[in-house]
Amino acid sequence: MARKDQEAVQLPRPALPVGFRQFATQVAGHTFEATNAAAVGLLQDSVEGCVLKPLGKPECEVRELNFYESLASAATAAAASAAGSMTEAKAAPGDNDLAALGRHVPRFYGHLKLVVNQREHTFVRLEDLTRGMQQPCVMDVKMGRRTWDPLSSPHKRQVEEQKYVICKQKLGLCLPGFLVYLPAEEPGKTVLMRHGKDYGKSLNVAGFRQTMGIFFNASTSDSKTRAAGTEILLREVLRQLQEILAWFKRQRLLHFYASSLLICYDYARLSSAAQTQPAPLLNGHHHHHAQSCADDASEWVRVRMIDFAHVYPAEDGQPDENYMFGLQSLIEVVESILYR
Repeated sequence: MARKDQEAVQLPRPALPVGFRQFATQVAGHTFEATNAAAVGLLQDSVEGCVLKPLGKPECEVRELNFYESLASAATAAAASAAGSMTEAKAAPGDNDLAALGRHVPRFYGHLKLVVNQREHTFVRLEDLTRGMQQPCVMDVKMGRRTWDPLSSPHKRQVEEQKYVICKQKLGLCLPGFLVYLPAEEPGKTVLMRHGKDYGKSLNVAGFRQTMGIFFNASTSDSKTRAAGTEILLREVLRQLQEILAWFKRQRLLHFYASSLLICYDYARLSSAAQTQPAPLLNGHHHHHAQSCADDASEWVRVRMIDFAHVYPAEDGQPDENYMFGLQSLIEVVESILYR
């Protein structure tokens, strides 16, 4: 199966500007197509190491770019306010919440225009969440029962409602794609499993849970060392998910539609993490050591919110129950893997 999956994702060879290449660990979203020169996927700046995401339709381009720029402005205002250097400009209502959101979103380095396949496209330049990982495992999880935004046409709503029906309605989650390294039968070797949206659409709730276990190497941790590393991985993913949920519980600014969480970790660290991060003592002892372990795990485990082309002001200042439903389901799934 792994061989077939790898052969199925042979990338077309678009005409790219010098210094840029296709992003090898893209698992979902728009991609390059051999028969459609206008189709553009993620790029990587081979010098800077950041990811370039192509912006979509004009209205989506404006929303996504405005979102990233508003986060950057809020972070600047919050920092200036904290330093007591605000003069004429005052922090706008909600700036603190937007600034706090910034830690859960890939760093934004501005936007630029590039010619790809003889066509000009606008890209946002973002942090590469897999940078520094030897064997990056990546999963895109789309959040919420409702994935169409308030301006969607009736046809668009109907199309969206027919996608990922079971998992979306039961869990508020969709699985557009993932890739994961798994231990091979030969000791010391690995295989790469990769699946896209067709696989995700075929899943029921039980299949979704099973797939999550596979992705976290919880079903294949056949050594005590790797099993301990998987436990560290799951606890760190939970910590980051719970921080995002805490932000959503207090914010009343925005509603996110068709937005995803990107979960990344380095398979190569599963064994070494267990050896360098012994479990803290019980009853609250050595809390500082536990914090140190969490800090170390965050270097090779990253959970970030992505895809902001359909972010709208919150209706009547209401919380984003749609996103939180999916997020709480995801937390429950990860907890069930950890504590089973």
